[in-house]
Amino acid sequence: MKLFNSKKFILSLTAFYGIYNIYSCAAIQSPSGGPKDSTPPILLTSIPESGSTQFSSGKVDLIFSEYLQEKSINNAITILPITKSPAEIKYKGDMVSIYFPDSLLSNQTYIISINRELKDEHGMPIAQGIQLAFSTGERIDKSEISGQIFYNGKASSLLWKIRDSTDQVHFYKRLPDYNIDASDDGEYVFSYLSPGSYKVVGVDRSISGRSLDPGYAVYGLPWNDYITIDTINMVQTGINMLISDQPRTTRILSAQWVSNRWGKLTFDYSIDQYKKIILVDIVSDSFGVRAKTFIDNKEKNILHFVIPDSIKSGTKTIIDVAPVYQNTYTVIDSGKIFARIPTEKDTSYISITNHNNSSVLDIEENNILPLDIHFSKIMNNAKLDSAISLFKDSTLVDINMVWKSPMHLLITPISNWESLSEYSLIIIRDKLFSTMVRSIEDSIKTIKISTSKFKKFGSLTGNIITPHFNPLIAKLSTFEKENLFHNALVNSSSLFKINKIPEGKYYLLFFYDKDANIKYSTGHLSPYATSEWFELAPDTISIRSNWDMEVADIRLTK
Repeated sequence: MKLFNSKKFILSLTAFYGIYNIYSCAAIQSPSGGPKDSTPPILLTSIPESGSTQFSSGKVDLIFSEYLQEKSINNAITILPITKSPAEIKYKGDMVSIYFPDSLLSNQTYIISINRELKDEHGMPIAQGIQLAFSTGERIDKSEISGQIFYNGKASSLLWKIRDSTDQVHFYKRLPDYNIDASDDGEYVFSYLSPGSYKVVGVDRSISGRSLDPGYAVYGLPWNDYITIDTINMVQTGINMLISDQPRTTRILSAQWVSNRWGKLTFDYSIDQYKKIILVDIVSDSFGVRAKTFIDNKEKNILHFVIPDSIKSGTKTIIDVAPVYQNTYTVIDSGKIFARIPTEKDTSYISITNHNNSSVLDIEENNILPLDIHFSKIMNNAKLDSAISLFKDSTLVDINMVWKSPMHLLITPISNWESLSEYSLIIIRDKLFSTMVRSIEDSIKTIKISTSKFKKFGSLTGNIITPHFNPLIAKLSTFEKENLFHNALVNSSSLFKINKIPEGKYYLLFFYDKDANIKYSTGHLSPYATSEWFELAPDTISIRSNWDMEVADIRLTK
């Protein structure tokens, strides 16, 4: 029988705890508590250093300022130009090792491109894309292309080196030769470029790894037709781009009949600026008719259509939407959608969708603003005689009523609203009549209207003292409210003035209105057209009520 050896047990236990403590101390763990990490990881150095020549193959070590998030590494690092065999990437703590394949081209500058998907262990991304260069020859290509992308989201810059005359037109159909993420300020730099002609495109970062669809991708182009790198022009700066918030072409997502005379189309983006020129035809086996259309009261990507006569329930129809063009480019895609007339009759009541029992109305001293009434259904041939009345206290107010659309009524007092006052809008159900739909549910509906103080405005004037394009537009856009802007033409004396500006903070953009439509064009890939030149004023413009602000002696760079 083997006896228990206490001395041996104690030695084994001591060794176990020693090893356990060593591994516990060495474990990589995020510290508990404390402020959130907001410092991006920094590339400290590379071995060999960026710029090394006679690089045949082997390993490059990248050493960072902190430990990295392992899952972020593979999607963040790319070798350019793409090698026949992929590079192998290994990670350990704060170091990333990249093993190049043996089959590298001679006299070629290879770039390690690191995008902003690379994060530290706390999920903080690098501040800006990074590029490092290694040459298999005796020299490193040192040319650069840089600029800034102006966009509401995260942006990337794509660069193609043009191969021939065909590639000059169709370059976007292949993946870019270079791809780098812009900084939070939109700045980007392509380094280590060889001589040649280049095309650059700014895109939403989510599509930077995919081929570009000229009509539906979100992108922006520079105002340069192409960018030349040669012995004289080794550094090209100021290649700026402005990316639109929506694609150049809008598509139909769905179509449906709401009743036997009324239907609606839903698009993927706002169609507000094209609402008056979208043509909708309704076709069945026995007839064809052009529908009347109007934009939705709230959702600017919804277009309602109404036909003169009712269609029998269950009838199969084709809703045919014609394409809309602007300067030879398609802005609304065509579409044909099959849809049946509903078989069940709508028995629900009409409701007013933009007011509850009370509302606040913003008013102006020198302009009588209407009260908007949005109905839930089309008010076909609605009779309003004595159905709607407006009172201030117990005094009847004289009003005008105008239909902006079959679902949108404008009520305007003959005399202006009084500020900080209470009004009552009375709607009588039995006198509000519309064919083929039920009226409101309540016999008498009362909406309390409170008026604001009279809204005040400021103005902005300015002058430009450097030579500039003509026609030149000054566009003032607000930070506070999306799509609120004011345009003014810079006159022949290089002066501009914008009146009636609500109080707030704005930025000022100048652009060359090359196509004379008073809208900024971000360019097109097919057929290729550059963007319009633009420049953003560096300072925020603060507009105050009843103040005339002046921006004097503006210097534009071109």
